[in-house]
Amino acid sequence: GILTMEDLRNYKVDVVDAMSANVMGYNVHGMPPPSSGTLGLAMVLNILDSYGSLDAAKGNLGLHRLIEALKHMFAARMNLGDPNFVDISKTMSEMLSPTYAKKIQQRIFDNTTFSADYYMYRWSQLRDHGTSHFCIVDADRNAVSMTTTVNFVFGAGMLSPSTGIVLNNEMDDFSTPTEISPDKLPPAPANFIKSNKRPLSSMTPLIVTKDDQVVGVIGGSGGMYIIPAVTQVFINHFVLGMDP
Repeated sequence: GILTMEDLRNYKVDVVDAMSANVMGYNVHGMPPPSSGTLGLAMVLNILDSYGSLDAAKGNLGLHRLIEALKHMFAARMNLGDPNFVDISKTMSEMLSPTYAKKIQQRIFDNTTFSADYYMYRWSQLRDHGTSHFCIVDADRNAVSMTTTVNFVFGAGMLSPSTGIVLNNEMDDFSTPTEISPDKLPPAPANFIKSNKRPLSSMTPLIVTKDDQVVGVIGGSGGMYIIPAVTQVFINHFVLGMDP
């Protein structure tokens, strides 16, 4: 491999503040990039909100609109990467913008769907794996939403004999410059591997608040299926009024 002991010695946990977004009258607090979860959920919800009625998310038509919004979101998220290494400010601004969401909504038709190029796909999708998630709210309304992962089943397939920790294979979550073929979109440069860089992920641990009170804690596991799943849970409960 290309990892060295020096890389491991120099590694430091990057502790950052959560990012927040206001969507559909709620504040969602979650992971900033290189996770694409909070941004992805905000973009999809803003697209649905731009219809001007909560009824837009109901029934079979609402599901069609959600799927189409997710397609646009997945195209946008592949422009994300580790903000310490690449400038993703424009992509972040667009994914959080209600104005941009309205432009995307106008590209969604209720009676049809399109081929991949219509959704402005430029790069091949990151197909991340695995993850475990838990949500906790205690009697004092302190809340934790935590996603953790070793990526593949049992990660790198190696166990540290001194700690008992299973080593991850998160390097697989980088886009690989050499993975080029005529029948696939090219890999995303914003997510190319570099020393000390962190890969793009789909993690979406969220704490949802309204009027400064915790009203929900959401998250999920399943790689690239996390964002659609968490988005649907949000819609089903906070928009459609379903029970948890």
